[in-house]
Amino acid sequence: MNILNKKEREKIFELFLNNNKLKFNEIEKNLDIRSNMVSYHLEQMVKENILEKKEMYYYLTKEAETYIPIFQHIVGKELSPLPVVLIATIKDDKIVMVKRNKRPYKNYWSMIGGKMLFDETIEEASIRQVKRKTSLDAKFISTNHILHEMVDDNGVKHSFILFFVKVSVESNEIKDSDVGELKWFSLEEIKEEETIPSDYWLIKNKLDSIIDIDNAQMKDIDGRLKEFKII
Repeated sequence: MNILNKKEREKIFELFLNNNKLKFNEIEKNLDIRSNMVSYHLEQMVKENILEKKEMYYYLTKEAETYIPIFQHIVGKELSPLPVVLIATIKDDKIVMVKRNKRPYKNYWSMIGGKMLFDETIEEASIRQVKRKTSLDAKFISTNHILHEMVDDNGVKHSFILFFVKVSVESNEIKDSDVGELKWFSLEEIKEEETIPSDYWLIKNKLDSIIDIDNAQMKDIDGRLKEFKII
């Protein structure tokens, strides 16, 4: 969201956290800058599809609305744990593991995993990550556990919410990818000292667990939440 690389634009965006629409003079009185600079920043935000103007009012665009829950994170005022799918990819009682070539956890073996996209379910994210990182087509089996993992280094430097899931694949033909070396392991072959500790714990303790996670959806219609449903 490069349009918020100016403090003035951060302040303008922040005004819309409490207001659905604002007039120019309402924005101007909350900023300690000249009116011509207010006009400049508003014009730039309209060009970048952050704001739209309808008659006398400015509104956040539909795209910009998606940033409201993570605004403090975007501008660096606070950080939140990162949700990640961590996938036990199974065939013939073996799990495909990757030797990570990037930080964090470089040179440790881990399960296939990665971030969820904005509009994905856990199941969709899991299937996509396995396909992207192993070229294998996966069938989703279950969500097994949720683990909040934090790494301490004189203070928390990494924080993840791990959605541990299980999938099956029909083929065992894997190719190394940009994430690192791929290899099949039996449960007995996985070495604790060479594996990310949380991955090792989940494999040893939660591989056969199952939990329910429902996917819910609702619509925002003119500022009112309607049509809630489990999907």
